[in-house]
This record gives sequence, C-alpha cells and structure tokens, in this order.
Amino acid sequence: MNGWETTVKKLLIASLALISGYSAAHEPYVAPVAYQTTNTQVAILAGYAEEALNSEYALKSPKFEITNPKQIKSTIEPDSKLGSSTVFDLKLPEAGTYSVQTKASYPLKYVQDQKEWKLFFDLAEDNAPAKAERDYLIPADLKGKKIASVEVTREWSLFTYITKEKSSPVRSTAAPIQVEFLTHPNELKANQANKIKVIKANQPLANAEVVLRAKGATDEQAKTLKANTDGTVDLVFPSAGEYLVEVTESVDSKKKPSNQFYSIISLSVN
Repeated sequence: MNGWETTVKKLLIASLALISGYSAAHEPYVAPVAYQTTNTQVAILAGYAEEALNSEYALKSPKFEITNPKQIKSTIEPDSKLGSSTVFDLKLPEAGTYSVQTKASYPLKYVQDQKEWKLFFDLAEDNAPAKAERDYLIPADLKGKKIASVEVTREWSLFTYITKEKSSPVRSTAAPIQVEFLTHPNELKANQANKIKVIKANQPLANAEVVLRAKGATDEQAKTLKANTDGTVDLVFPSAGEYLVEVTESVDSKKKPSNQFYSIISLSVN
C-alpha cells in the first residue's frame, strides 16, 4: 500500500470522525456470517473497519444490490439501528451463488507542492508531526503561498458472495474497477495461485494495485501486489480463513488527482 493511502487511513480519524460519526480511515466492506451454507437465510454485515472485517461503524443509508443464482437483481435497504455495523438477513430461496454489492464514498482534498500533489488536512500545526516526517500538508505549510488545489471523491464498491448448497456462475463485479475471478470466489484454496483479472473501461488494468488483508489485519500487515500488463494477478492466501481483497488503480503523484475508485471484496478461503 502506498504512503498517501496509509496517511488517509491514519489522519482522517482525527479530522473527520467528529463530523461524520465514522472515519474514512476505516475501510468499508460487506461480508456474510457464512460464505457457504444450506440455510434458508444468512446474516450480512457491512461497515467501516480499521482491522479487516471487524466493523466499528455502520454504513450510512446504504442500498444493497442482490443478484441471485438466476442473475435476477433486487435491492435491499436495511433498517439497521446498530452503530457498529449495518446488518440484514439475506433470503436464500434457491441453491446457487448470490452476490451482494453496495457502495460508499468520501471527499478528499489535494494541493500541489513542488510539482507533487499531496493530501491536505485541515489540522492545527500542534496536532501534526513536523513537515519532514509526513507526506501530507496542513494550513501551516501553505502560509504565504499560492497553491493549486483539487477536490476528489474516493468511491468504494463493496462485494461478497454466498453459495447455498452448490456453486453457480458469477459475473465480473459491476464497478468502475472490475474484478473477474478465474476461480469461483467461493472455491478458493489456500497456498495455491488463485488468478483474478482487473478491468477498467472494458480494458485490462495494467499494474493495478491489489491489497490482500486477512481478517483482523491492520494496514501494516497487508500484502500488496501489482497486476501484470494484462491485468491478471495471482492471489496466494497463506492459510484458510476470511480475507479482504482491495483493488485500485496505481496513482502518480505528479499527475493532477481525479476521482479514485476501489473494489473491495470479502472472501472465504478453504
């Protein structure tokens, strides 16, 4: 994970939590309590978590798109009252694989300093480390300077898959950053290559950044991979368990920032 992303996760806690009730330093996700089941329904949890898959704050007014094994879509707007997570029951009337999708977003501000675009946080100087120790800017850094600024939106597309009794085909994630599983997402194995393909605007996304986090893992414990020029990457999960796979486009700090798109997929690995 690159430095400015780590900065976002750490700094937005201080600057935004009091305003929004959650922090964009906590990444969002959606996941079931069971990825494979024979039950007639399963609980789905979603929220923001600093430790992967351990929700601390609920999503705000989310809408979930459900695709059933026959590729028929429906929408659920849960009336969850929990502060720690968004929870709802997903009915499973027929055998096969169901996909669950939702979105979350947050505004960010960048400023240009010495031909490099850096994140900007409205923090007092005594609440931030010395400038040499950080890769973001605060108002005290900009005194007397004419600085170009740009506001962008970071949008997360969140996915998970639940299989009742037997797997059925799933389609590529419907998002700005699409992820195609060459192995069924509910049939992934630990300690072997599980290939995915990353696509943007119907083209392979060369050098896409892929971050792998086991349940409970922090940013520092994440594993970062780069997709090949054809958009493919082999995911090797070190052990069985739950994981988050985060996929995004590599960022060049010399270029003017634009809206940022992420796909985050929760998975269970056997």
